[in-house]
Amino acid sequence: MDTALQLTIDVDRDVPISKSDAIQKLQQSSLVARLTGELVETPLFYIWRLIALSEIAYAQELKYTKLLIERVVDQLSTPFGFSLSGDQKHFLPCYNAMLVSAMCKLGQANHPTVYNAVQWIEQYQPMQRGSKVSAPSMRFDRYGGCFNHTPCYIGVAKSVFALFDYQSATGDKHISQKLEQGIEYLLEHHLFYRLHQQAPITGHILDLAFPASYHLNIVELISFAAKAQLLNDPRTNAAVAFLRSKQDNTRAWKTTIRYRSPGYVNFSNNQRTGDWLSYIIAQALYKAPS
Repeated sequence: MDTALQLTIDVDRDVPISKSDAIQKLQQSSLVARLTGELVETPLFYIWRLIALSEIAYAQELKYTKLLIERVVDQLSTPFGFSLSGDQKHFLPCYNAMLVSAMCKLGQANHPTVYNAVQWIEQYQPMQRGSKVSAPSMRFDRYGGCFNHTPCYIGVAKSVFALFDYQSATGDKHISQKLEQGIEYLLEHHLFYRLHQQAPITGHILDLAFPASYHLNIVELISFAAKAQLLNDPRTNAAVAFLRSKQDNTRAWKTTIRYRSPGYVNFSNNQRTGDWLSYIIAQALYKAPS
């Protein structure tokens, strides 16, 4: 098992560990070596590496992570949140939300841009159908319509995750109503179904992969549902059953897709089964009713 995964498991289990010992485990990790071995100066590279590192305990202590945070803040921050271009031209709700989650996990929940990004979600992100959205200077239609009569489910889900991560990190209750509205929207869809038929919402939503990518998947959804204590709700049963059906005879899960984008690193590498993927899914399912 990679030492970064063992460290993350120990932290999740509240095993006492000093900062120096944690950093030593990170330095011994082959995964961390892969994640920190290069730095390509493009927004997508920053985003995918930051998201990946945010899943690893104590990664905020690494010089590389601190440098990435500086790049994101310097180049992608705007008065309304995070943008791929550093202005309104390439602002996408899903990427804004993913960066909020990553920054919160890395101890940056109180950064002004994170606050601005959360305020933007609270004010503009629709969490239901038929909501009319007016976001001046932003052209969401160029991306296929993030805010049509039916809002993009990826944007909704990632924004719900962002609000949850922000509230978990800060204790801010002012966003509770928006968060609860978004959670209900996800539950209405049984996490991954279309609203009026038992068919997957997107072509990638049943993919098994870790860490998160642009393609919202069931691993993210079930992990969120566990953290938000939603697994007693019967509307999560189908997602739980699907994941249990994909467990192999070694009680592990295999990665089913290799997402490709500058900076993205699949934690499973070339393993037949994914230790990280299996740990994340198992952590959620252990909290689910039998």
